[in-house]
Amino acid sequence: MIVLRNRLFPRRPLLRISLFILSAIAFVFVAHEVLTPGGLLGGPQILHHYEPIPRDTVKSFAKIAINNTLVIVPVNSGMMYWVDNLMCSLSLNTDFDTKKILFWALDAEAQITLTTRGYTAYYDPALYHVSTNENTHGATHNYERMMRQRPVFFIDILAAGYDMLLIDADIVWYQSPMLLRDPSVDAVFSTDSRDWYQEHDAFKDSYRRGDRMPPICGGLFWMKSSERTIRLYRDMLDVFESTSWFTAIWQYALFQDDQRGMDWLLNDGRARLVAPLPDGITEKMVQGRFIGNEELEVRLADQTTFVSGHLFKNKRERYLENLAALRKSGEERASVHLNWYNKIDTKEEGARAMGLWYLDEEGKCRAP
Repeated sequence: MIVLRNRLFPRRPLLRISLFILSAIAFVFVAHEVLTPGGLLGGPQILHHYEPIPRDTVKSFAKIAINNTLVIVPVNSGMMYWVDNLMCSLSLNTDFDTKKILFWALDAEAQITLTTRGYTAYYDPALYHVSTNENTHGATHNYERMMRQRPVFFIDILAAGYDMLLIDADIVWYQSPMLLRDPSVDAVFSTDSRDWYQEHDAFKDSYRRGDRMPPICGGLFWMKSSERTIRLYRDMLDVFESTSWFTAIWQYALFQDDQRGMDWLLNDGRARLVAPLPDGITEKMVQGRFIGNEELEVRLADQTTFVSGHLFKNKRERYLENLAALRKSGEERASVHLNWYNKIDTKEEGARAMGLWYLDEEGKCRAP
């Protein structure tokens, strides 16, 4: 056995040295790519020099706030057709006043288009942006870079005293988005699980960043304005803005964007899950999981009421069973988020195939 081992690895010390050198080269390469402009992350984003939203502009948002909540939809000009689909579903299926939406325009063209239509649109040219739909076949580096700058805007809104309801444009609505609002807690998040909680332990999700909170979705959530919630995004920016190579590596491997960053922060001991719990999570599962100095009370939205595209498209048989049970209890679904894995089928293709596309061939609103 020993002879065989020696024959297989006659130069084992040299092999170790070679592996160490290769690892060091790889480490330097990744660090260089992460930290330099044009690299994997486009370099660190130093955001402290950005000016906050002008005070007069912030005050003007009060006229569209609903019970102190600003309903915010981020969009660039390349995603305007998603805005059309979103607005059509709201106008046909709900009594929600679409003029109460604050559009966060990610480029100047989107702001012009939206204000011409009579909507309130805010645009900050200092933040990084692109005008094309960067998420047609999976997220690009440009898309992730935009996501890492979202906390700058969120901090401004929360610091101005507004609660915020963040809605992605690729959502179809059957009830008012305000159903997600709950002033009794600090935040309400929709979920990003790839499994139904009735079938799989929510706290053992393969996408989790800890065992205190199941994976949340950064494209649909409500958050209360407070020092605690502002701190969430300030801590997130500390990671995204860091010039430390170690933090940059951590950012690339783990934080990546504001959704994954939020997952990590909600699992660091500052937050606890509170009732009412989504179907499939019980009080017994939650008890004893949060030990320490919890500050934030977080609710998770029910998976069937606010269904993600992962479950709607890929776990459809169970979705229809859960939807039937939901309706039997006298309740109704509120939304479908078209956030399924779209490397092969685009969101538009999937939406058309599953009756979630509200625009005709001329782009006019119609019931699918």
